[in-house]
Amino acid sequence: MVIQSKQQIRKQQMLALKDFLGNPDAATVMDRLYQSLFSDPDFKQANTVGVTLSMAGEVSTAPIIAAVQSTHRQVVVPRTLPHRQMEFVRLDDRTNLKPTKFGTREPVGGHVVAKSAIDVLIVPGLAFTRDHYRIGFGGGYYDRFLTGFTGCSIALATPPQIFDQPNWQIEPFDQQIDKIIF
Repeated sequence: MVIQSKQQIRKQQMLALKDFLGNPDAATVMDRLYQSLFSDPDFKQANTVGVTLSMAGEVSTAPIIAAVQSTHRQVVVPRTLPHRQMEFVRLDDRTNLKPTKFGTREPVGGHVVAKSAIDVLIVPGLAFTRDHYRIGFGGGYYDRFLTGFTGCSIALATPPQIFDQPNWQIEPFDQQIDKIIF
C-alpha cells in the first residue's frame, strides 16, 4: 500500500465527495445514513448534539439539525478560537451567524455550552477508516476538541469516504471516532 500525505487525500476526497453527492443515487444513500443515525441509541438519548453547519460539497447536516430540534433537544455548533481551538454555542432561531475565513458559518455571541454537556458530537471528515480514524478538513480542530471529550463521537461516511485501512500516516494526535455510520 502506498502511503499518501493527508493533503493529497484531502484533495482527492473533496473531489470524490463532490462527485458522489452530485450522483442521483446519493439521496437514497444519504437517507439511509440519516435513518441509521436517527435510530442509533446514543443519538436518540442525547439531550445535546454538537454538529457543524455544513457547506455545499459536504454531507448535509441540515437533516440532523432539524431532527434534533424537532424533538426539542439542544443543537450546538462550533465556533473557532485562537490556537486552533473551538467551543460550541447553542443554535436556535436567535443565533446570529457569520462567515469565517474558511467559508464556514459560525455563531456570533450566544450561549457557550461546556464540552462535558455535549452528549453526542457529529464529527465531519473527508476520509474514515473502519478502525475509526479520520482525515478532517485540516487544522486539527476536532482532534483537539475530542481530547478529553466524554460524550459519544459519531461520523457519517458515504461510500467513497470509507477506507479499509488508512493509506495515510496516523499521527499520535489523531483521535478515533466512537462510531462511524456508513
